[in-house]
Amino acid sequence: MKTDLLRLRRQAVAGGVTGLIANAFLVLFYVVAQPWADDPGDSWLGPANDVLILLQYLALVPVVLGLGRLMDGDARVRVWTRIGLVAAVLVVVLQALLLTGLMPFGYQVVPVSLSGVAAMCWAGAISAAGARTGALPAAVTRLGRAIVIGLPVAVGAFGIGFLVTIVSGVSWAWAAGGIPGAVVWTMFPAWTLLVGLRLR
Repeated sequence: MKTDLLRLRRQAVAGGVTGLIANAFLVLFYVVAQPWADDPGDSWLGPANDVLILLQYLALVPVVLGLGRLMDGDARVRVWTRIGLVAAVLVVVLQALLLTGLMPFGYQVVPVSLSGVAAMCWAGAISAAGARTGALPAAVTRLGRAIVIGLPVAVGAFGIGFLVTIVSGVSWAWAAGGIPGAVVWTMFPAWTLLVGLRLR
């Protein structure tokens, strides 16, 4: 049991750190390449982000399973463990297809994004279960709840920014609307890292 917990913590730290670096690369990619511009630039940061996302979610798979085993007595945890597992595996598969050139970015970005949102919902649900059972530290459960609260705000802000871009032609409005989403997106690997650092 102690060995399993140590392995779970190491995987969580690996996934969290990788995810935070991936997010930093993504932000830098938008700053450098400016994909909304009429003549967007090219950068190695985008492909590097794609590789790191694959590694992040690959490390997340055993974390999902490990936390599910930790609270196995809760029926809701079992359901959310399946959701989290499917979401993580889907991201890994879709990123692998993108990186091997078997699926273009335009086809995989939406299912990857939706799978990422599902993984965040899993984190929120597991955090709530961890708070009920005392299986997770308070800092972890608070951040998990913050992710779930922030998700609808992020979706709403992006929707408004996207609508402004379509209606008014302001090319950067969708990127500005995505800032709350970037914050929530970053909170997820931070949550994973916190699991690895605080779980006892």
